[in-house]
Amino acid sequence: MEDESGKSATDSQCKDSSPSAAGKRPSVRSSHHRRKKRKEEDGVPEAVLPKTNTFVIRLFDRSVDLAQFSEETPLYPVCRAWLRNSPGTKAPEPPPTPPPSEEGDVVNGSSQNIYLMPPPSACPVSETGDPINLRIPSPIPREEEPLNINMTAETTPSMSTLIYLNMNRWKKIRQRWKDASYRNQQRYAQSMKILKEMYERQ
Repeated sequence: MEDESGKSATDSQCKDSSPSAAGKRPSVRSSHHRRKKRKEEDGVPEAVLPKTNTFVIRLFDRSVDLAQFSEETPLYPVCRAWLRNSPGTKAPEPPPTPPPSEEGDVVNGSSQNIYLMPPPSACPVSETGDPINLRIPSPIPREEEPLNINMTAETTPSMSTLIYLNMNRWKKIRQRWKDASYRNQQRYAQSMKILKEMYERQ
């Protein structure tokens, strides 16, 4: 009888100490609070966890996250991120360029910092008012007579004669392109002068 009474007293104490005996269930809020507290202790608050989408591609044993770039992003920063091979790391933003000062660093009466180049001189215009592209020269008109396919073998020019005539024409065309390139470069004479002065100061 004493054993049964002791057993019943132990069972009643276990039942009283259990959450179900008291009419209580484990709180979901308390477990969520513990998880939140554990994250905050680890230095990663739940409110600031990143929730951005990722689109990682792997190419030649390197990975890059394309979700951090927009459709207008140039190819160069994408290639740099691919070389870093860290898809989980966001590409660093370039530092802002300071606005150029109006005075600049003046040494010996000349500015040392050049931020803008002078524009090129205007192109000449045609009779219709359209600008003429100086990079493309005008074609050379053909002086020889058109080829007659009905010529006999005696009157047909030899191979060496045709090569000689074509070589003379090719040389004239090449010289025209060189002259056109030189005339177009003269439009940037002021910029070339500034670049030359910068090079000579070094």
